[in-house]
Amino acid sequence: MEQQREERVMPDGLSPSSIELWRQCPKRFEQEKVLGFRSPGGIDSVIGTFVHLVLELLMERPAHERTIDAAKEILRAEWPGVREVDDWPVLGIEPDSEAERDFKRRAWAGVRGYFEIENPQRVEVVARERYLSAVCDGVPLRGIIDRLDRDVFDDVVVSDYKTGKVPIPAFREPKFRQLNLYAAMVEQVDGVRPNEGRLLFTTHARTLATTITAESVDEAVGTARDAWDELHAAETAGEYEAQPGPLCGWCPFVIDCPAGLAEVRERRKAGKLKSHAPAWELAGTEGNIG
Repeated sequence: MEQQREERVMPDGLSPSSIELWRQCPKRFEQEKVLGFRSPGGIDSVIGTFVHLVLELLMERPAHERTIDAAKEILRAEWPGVREVDDWPVLGIEPDSEAERDFKRRAWAGVRGYFEIENPQRVEVVARERYLSAVCDGVPLRGIIDRLDRDVFDDVVVSDYKTGKVPIPAFREPKFRQLNLYAAMVEQVDGVRPNEGRLLFTTHARTLATTITAESVDEAVGTARDAWDELHAAETAGEYEAQPGPLCGWCPFVIDCPAGLAEVRERRKAGKLKSHAPAWELAGTEGNIG
């Protein structure tokens, strides 16, 4: 974990992912976004970043060149740069090891699975990795959209690559909300509202799509407005509330959070904490923290 900033720095805007972080746990939001702590990404994060890069470069090519062989070529060409990412040292993967080969297999699975979702040669790409910044209902929003496309009806579609598991229906709302926030920014900047959002789960070759409407965009922006107001209220009060839950077992700040530590200990005792959770060993200790 990196050093804390010398001063507290309030964010001057929110991204769709930071809004979900706030809704997940204001205390963790404070650690990452206000105090400036950064937890190293795990292997899933590094693989996801690599897959995103390969697909970005693939879709940069003329349509007829977007082939699976081209994807292999890009993956091989970009592989040397993977070891230069900030989070690589914490992975502890030795060159030419089985762990490195497994990393490559998983990365390729994430790229290969994309070709089972759609034919990239038929995709009309409007933009890739587009950074947007807009004020929606008084909230400064920003974010990077993986891809903007045009469908056969000439409507704009927001497409977002995912390399993780496909969430069950009960946990899809936050993902769709992010697509609607991207749509809100596109509409604010370009004057055109996308009519569809798509989550492309490349490793599992699945697509989840949602229709984007004026109502769904307003609802998502309302959630952003609530988060923005709550954030400023918490900073004024000097109190960011911890929100204990299943994700505490994976939180890098749990050791400094009494509520989170109590949560993971209780979950381990009840058999509800996965043994591969980073906080597994910590949850088996006794005593107080702080």
